[in-house]
Amino acid sequence: MFKLSIHRSSSMKSIGEIEENLAEKAEPILGFKPSSKFKRGPIGILIYVICGIIALFSLKSAGVF
Repeated sequence: MFKLSIHRSSSMKSIGEIEENLAEKAEPILGFKPSSKFKRGPIGILIYVICGIIALFSLKSAGVF
């Protein structure tokens, strides 16, 4: 059969590194550095729910659903 092999390139960053980089870029705009605790807290969950609803409405208006 077929073998699937995934090689991690040296240029690829982990999700944590990307997240940390984005948090540093967002700090001057937000006035604070977003962290994992913020995203898992009530405000972060509310933001995810709102984004999900917007995405569903967008998909529905595009005719996907």
